[in-house]
Amino acid sequence: MRREQMITTADENSDLWVATLTPEKRAAIRELHRVKPAWNLIAIAFVAIWAVAGWTIMTFPQWTLRLGSYVLAGAAIQALTILMHEGIHGNLFRNRTLDRWIGFLLGVPAFFSSTAYQVTHTLHHRHNRTERDPDEFTNLMKNRRTLSLAFYLWGLIGMPLYLLHVHLTALLKGNRRQRLDVATEMGLMVAAYAGLALTAYTFEFLDVVVHCWLIPLIPAAVFGGVRGWAEHMMTVPGHPLTQSRTVTSNPIVRFFMCNLNYHLEHHLYPSMPWYHLPRLHALLQEDYRQAGSCIYKSYLRFLWDALRTGVHGLAPAPRVSSAGALARNR
Repeated sequence: MRREQMITTADENSDLWVATLTPEKRAAIRELHRVKPAWNLIAIAFVAIWAVAGWTIMTFPQWTLRLGSYVLAGAAIQALTILMHEGIHGNLFRNRTLDRWIGFLLGVPAFFSSTAYQVTHTLHHRHNRTERDPDEFTNLMKNRRTLSLAFYLWGLIGMPLYLLHVHLTALLKGNRRQRLDVATEMGLMVAAYAGLALTAYTFEFLDVVVHCWLIPLIPAAVFGGVRGWAEHMMTVPGHPLTQSRTVTSNPIVRFFMCNLNYHLEHHLYPSMPWYHLPRLHALLQEDYRQAGSCIYKSYLRFLWDALRTGVHGLAPAPRVSSAGALARNR
């Protein structure tokens, strides 16, 4: 992949914005696309955290320890799916085969086919916040009240429905090769799950599977739902600096999110590895101020604003500025 291609964004409007950047900023951004494969070892840390949480669950009966360990295990599973997301953008190794199959392994604990996610997610990047965006929440239905109800239920049922949506969209909109790859990955996943279930039943450790994997999927789904809420909902479509949201949060959240909380930055440069996104965020502060970009410091604050505002509002209403006004009026 050539460097010029790596810094090209999927959204056509982004090209116009990129042209306004100074040569110094563009040079710095090109450098931030450099892949450092050693960072991928963080996946081992997430698996280790998941294992320790599982050991704690099965060793200590106290409900407080178990509850905290369920949450920790769920956070680790969610983190692995975010690394899968890095793989579909080619940000793990810049090697199509390695990125595909490592991404596949990372998605298995959360029931994701990496190819299915790639098909759907590529369409999302290409058509972000338009009627052709398969992930655009306001495309679900026309009735405002029904859409509002779906919005408030998203935190409870959003991720299971999204999982179904990803695979159906890939099978319907993918090309022949992509559909074959999705079917292959789904077949491998079903075989792996069946093998695990049979082994667990034979050797009598089904309770370990339930407590260390299936129950933690509940907090993992909640984390994914909140993340999905925050990424684009209640933003201003039409301008690359206002149609995605960043939540800077704290070091613990950033660790388990692999910096995907810097979602505005990710949409501006999807092929930038996750470990460089905070530096991009710092580099573009003046651009964000001029555009009235939506930046939060806390997911809790965002949730409070989101629940008060609802799907038909803005959270928060962006400042009036030249770029922001342009986005509103498009």
